[in-house]
Amino acid sequence: MTGDRASSTPAAPPKSPQKPAGAGRWIRWPGVVAFAVVTVLLAAAWWLLVDGMIECAIERAGTQAVGAKVELAAADLTLLPLGLTLNGLQVTDPDEPMTNAVEVQRISFLMDGLNLLRRKVIVNEMTVDGVRFGTPRKTSGAIGKQEPGVIQMVAKTKFVLPSAQIPDVKEILAKEELRSLKLAETLRADIQAEQERWKQQLAELPNKAKFDEYRQRLDKLKSAGKGGLGGIVGGAGEATAIQKDISQDLEKITTAKKTFDSNLARIRERMDGATKAPEEDLRRLRDKYALSPQGLANMSSALIEGPLGDRIETALRWYAKLQPYLQSGGERKGNVEVVTPLRGRGVDVRFKEQAPLPDVLVRTAKVGMDLSAGLVSGTIRNITPDQPVLGAPTTFEFAGDKLTGLQSLKLSGEINRVDQASPHDAATLNVRGYRLLNLPLSTDDSLPVFVKEALTDLDLKAGLRGEALDANLAATLQSVQVTTGVKPDADAVAKAVASALSDIKSLHVKADITGTVTHYAVRLSSDLDQVLKQALGKQMQEQVGKFESKLRTAIAGKAAKPLADLRSSFGGLAGIGDDLAHRVQQAAGLTKGGGKDGGLGGLKLPF
Repeated sequence: MTGDRASSTPAAPPKSPQKPAGAGRWIRWPGVVAFAVVTVLLAAAWWLLVDGMIECAIERAGTQAVGAKVELAAADLTLLPLGLTLNGLQVTDPDEPMTNAVEVQRISFLMDGLNLLRRKVIVNEMTVDGVRFGTPRKTSGAIGKQEPGVIQMVAKTKFVLPSAQIPDVKEILAKEELRSLKLAETLRADIQAEQERWKQQLAELPNKAKFDEYRQRLDKLKSAGKGGLGGIVGGAGEATAIQKDISQDLEKITTAKKTFDSNLARIRERMDGATKAPEEDLRRLRDKYALSPQGLANMSSALIEGPLGDRIETALRWYAKLQPYLQSGGERKGNVEVVTPLRGRGVDVRFKEQAPLPDVLVRTAKVGMDLSAGLVSGTIRNITPDQPVLGAPTTFEFAGDKLTGLQSLKLSGEINRVDQASPHDAATLNVRGYRLLNLPLSTDDSLPVFVKEALTDLDLKAGLRGEALDANLAATLQSVQVTTGVKPDADAVAKAVASALSDIKSLHVKADITGTVTHYAVRLSSDLDQVLKQALGKQMQEQVGKFESKLRTAIAGKAAKPLADLRSSFGGLAGIGDDLAHRVQQAAGLTKGGGKDGGLGGLKLPF
């Protein structure tokens, strides 16, 4: 029998849906691997590059600030703990490119990480080790042509050795302008102009012709008065009018006479000055060209001013370089401060904070300076350009005792910008028992002078308020040894000066430094003046006497004619005063009597 036979083969089960790759796993390893690779690469880049970036940034910013190469051997930034270490910092002296102004072996500090997130670099304590000054460089640190310095001493005295030879008077007068001649010429021109002006005024004042006219009118009135009562009464009115006219003319002349006398008195004072001017020329040229006490004082001041001025200029030059970094330069507008960054564009706006902190602050820096005499340690507190925010100035204090060639050193002071409108800085330096070696006082070929050795005590007190500088220095040198390079064929003055300097065993110097940061003056006093005066006293007197005699004769000869012309002009002007006095006398005589019968006084009126 045929038909459908049921299949005994069982049916295949339905296929389940396929799961995506990685389903059911909590960690996606390819992503983890990719993240780890990126992290490792970033960490490697950080490890390899960040220190170099910091090093380059410090060198670039320092070079721009100093104007010469600033180099750093290595920089090391650590994350745990967060800190920075700088090794081998060298700051080139812009004036001496083969010398480092400052060299620092190591600078290290830790930063406040929480405040760093607020873009504030806060360092509680910094350590600065191995600070040295004036160290030699292997290569030049110059970065190009330097701008000339603007700091200079006002009226700096140059060392000049006076000559034992009497100067040639003719040569001196040929190149020197005599102020007495210029004064006489100017005064003579003024007198002539005054004389011409008064001549014109005299022509406008009542003169002898006018007074004769008054007399004739008076005489006529007197004659008319003898013709009876009518003539007397008629003449009374005219007499009053004449009297009024004469009084007015008298007042004009008297006023003019007073003005003239006042002007003449001033010109007479100038005449006295012109007469004495040749003596002033004599003293000025004598002090300039002869071996005078003033010349010796200039010479002794120049010996000390040279090395002192160099050190002052160096200190002020570095102070000027640091000025832009001593304060932020912000402008306060209400409760915010707008600051123009030293580098970059735009402005930073600092809003008022509950607990304000500067953007950069080093609370304490402990500094160790390796001087040739030994270690001098100190502390600088509150290093920040934002002192108004902190409310405290930057202060510093350094000290060293029992050093090699130096008994003790103390330096203290402050840099105060708390009130940026009135900045003031101060420093005090005390040095005891400093062994001074090979200090050049003069490198002039005529007489080189060196302090070979001396024990020095020094006290310096300096202050700056804004741009105003005021400093006082007192130094005492004991066990002094001075060497001079006087030549065998030198003149008597050079030999006497060299001998006097070589005999010096002690020296006291005082200096007052005033002015501004860019233009300052030094007023010196020392016992070196007296030493030179005593050594050269006899030679000075003989030379000055001969030179002064010749110079006086020559100046008198040149001034004789100008002074004679001046006296003649003055005599002509004085004659105008005589004329005015005579006119006053004539006018006064008419009011008291002076006609044929006694002027107005002689006119008899019945009432």
